Amino acid sequence: MPFWNCSDPFVNALKSAGYNMVRLPKADIRPMQLLYKNGDSLERLGAVTKLLTAGENIAVPSMTVDVQAANISGQRTSDMKIGLGLSLLGTVIGAMGGSSLGLETEYKNAKTAAFEFYDVLEDRIEVVDLDQYLGDADINPASVYVSKLLEADKLFITTAVIKSTKFTFEAKDSSGSSISLNVPAIQGIVSGNVKVGTESSATTKLTYEGKIPLIFGFQAVQIYYEDGQYTSIKPSTGVTMKSVGVLQPLAGGRERFVSDDTFVRLNDVI
Repeated sequence: MPFWNCSDPFVNALKSAGYNMVRLPKADIRPMQLLYKNGDSLERLGAVTKLLTAGENIAVPSMTVDVQAANISGQRTSDMKIGLGLSLLGTVIGAMGGSSLGLETEYKNAKTAAFEFYDVLEDRIEVVDLDQYLGDADINPASVYVSKLLEADKLFITTAVIKSTKFTFEAKDSSGSSISLNVPAIQGIVSGNVKVGTESSATTKLTYEGKIPLIFGFQAVQIYYEDGQYTSIKPSTGVTMKSVGVLQPLAGGRERFVSDDTFVRLNDVI
């Protein structure tokens, strides 16, 4: 079960800006990482440079970091069931270095929730630089298995990611009204690594801010080789990084989404 579906305005905003979605935001995704297509899923393999070493003429592409991505900042998801929302919230807080143990109690009256990301930044490499690097790079002879994946056209390379240290989480009751929350109590739960606050005097829409930027969107290209020689790249769209798992029951008839990390195509989960 996906957290968001293909009609979600947040998903559409990412797609219109050329980004694929990271369903569970993470801190360790960056440009120049290899992804492997295994059936309907994509799995991370490691840095591109471990498979393709720089040639004599073209260096590893340089990365531009912390570019403002104003077209993504402030975009809001559709309302989701609170069980899924709290699962995602807990994962994000955990990735920021905080704790979500006991957070469900503070949201006991909530039925749905929605997210917004703020102050979004982009890290990227230029695709033309990657193209030239691949044209001059050598395949590491020690990479036997991954080299076979390369020849089978099953490898992708991340070229850009978008990230943020700040997002809001707004919960609503069964009537669709925003619920008031105890900010000091929630701050005590998540710990000092994550700052909890509000955008205004209202206590219905809380802002969670950490010190570690979390990546929630990415761009990638599929790379093509023939007889050990690089031939072309193709932008990859309609894929998403998602955790596949099961729903576990919680008190009050709610559910928590429990998962193991993997990557799957967006079209396969909507």
